Amino acid sequence: MKRFVAIFVVLVALLSTGLYLGLRRQALETERPSGGSATLEGLEVGVVGRLAARIVAIHVDEGDGVEAGQVLVELDCTEPQAALAEATAAVNAATVGIELAQLGVELAEVGVDTAERQKTAAGAQAKATKSQKDVLKVQREAAARELKRVNELIAAGAGTEQAVDRAQSAIETLSQQENAVGSQVLAANAQREVVGMAVVGSSVQVRLAEAKVQATLQDLERAKSAHIRAQAMVAECTLKAPIGGIVQTRAYEPGEVAMPGTRLLTLVDTREVFATFYLPNAELAAAKPDAEVEVVADAYAGEVFKGSVSRVGTEAEFTPRNVQTRADRDRLVYAVEVRIPNADGRLRPGMAVEVTLPGTGKKD
Repeated sequence: MKRFVAIFVVLVALLSTGLYLGLRRQALETERPSGGSATLEGLEVGVVGRLAARIVAIHVDEGDGVEAGQVLVELDCTEPQAALAEATAAVNAATVGIELAQLGVELAEVGVDTAERQKTAAGAQAKATKSQKDVLKVQREAAARELKRVNELIAAGAGTEQAVDRAQSAIETLSQQENAVGSQVLAANAQREVVGMAVVGSSVQVRLAEAKVQATLQDLERAKSAHIRAQAMVAECTLKAPIGGIVQTRAYEPGEVAMPGTRLLTLVDTREVFATFYLPNAELAAAKPDAEVEVVADAYAGEVFKGSVSRVGTEAEFTPRNVQTRADRDRLVYAVEVRIPNADGRLRPGMAVEVTLPGTGKKD
C-alpha cells in the first residue's frame, strides 16, 4: 500500500512538473519576439548557351568565385565566324553596288543634259532653215513680179525677150532652192522630234538609275542586319559571367556538345542572401517592408546578422510541413521574405537560420 502511494506521489509530481514546464515554455514562447525558422537562399543565375556547338573550354570549377564579365566558357565558333565573314563581304558588296548605282545616276543625268542640248540645237537648226525658206519664197515672189512687169513692157513694145528669159530663169532657180530648203526644214523638224524622244528616254534612264540606288540601299540594309546577327552569334561563342558570385554547379565538360538553351553553369550571388519564414495572422502587424530583422545561423551560434524585410505575402497560405511556427493552432500563415547583406560571404545558401523581428512579442 505504501509503495502504491509512493508511486502515485511520484507520478503526480512528474505530471505537475511537466505541466509547469509546458506552461512555462508556452509563456516564454509568447513573450519571445515574432519570427520563425528558415533556410538561406541566394540569387541563382544560369550560364546558358544560344548555339548548338561543341565546348572548347570551361575555365571554372564548382565552388570557384567569379566576377561579372569574366570569361567562363568557350564554344567552337567555326560556323558563326564563317557566317560573319560572309555577312561582312555582303556589306562591302552592297556598298560598292551603291557607288556604282550612283555613278549610273550621274551618267544618266549627263545623258539627259546632252539630249536637251541636242534638242535645243535641232530646234535652232529647224528655225534657221525655215527662215532661209521664207527668204527664198520672198525672192521667188519678187522674181515673179519682175517677170510680170517685163511681160507688160513687151506688150507695150518696150521690153526684150532676154529680160523675160532672165526673169523666168531666176524664178525656176529660186523655186528649186525653196524646195530644197523645204526638205531641209522637214528633216530638221524630224531630227528635233527624234532628239525630243531621246530626252524622254534619258529621263527614264535617270529614274531607273535612281530606283537601282534605292534597291541597292535596301540590299545594304539587309546585309547590315545579317552582319549584326552574325556578330551576335560570334559573341555567343564566349560565355561570360552575368553576375559576380560562386559557381554552384558545372553540368558539362569540354568536348561535349551544348544545345541551345542548355544551362552549362549555375552561379549563385552570395553578396546578399534571402530567406522566407512564416508568421501567423496574429503577428503579421510586426512585419513591415524595410523593418529590421535579426538572423542567427546554426553555423555561427551566438552571432547575430542584421537584415531587413523585403516582402510580405499578400495572401494567407497553409503552413509548410518543414516550418515550425510558434502558434501551432494557426494553420494559415503569411510568407515574409527578408534579405541579409553578406559582403564577406560567410552566410551560404542552404544554411538553417532563425529570424526574429526585434521589439516585438507580448506578455500574457
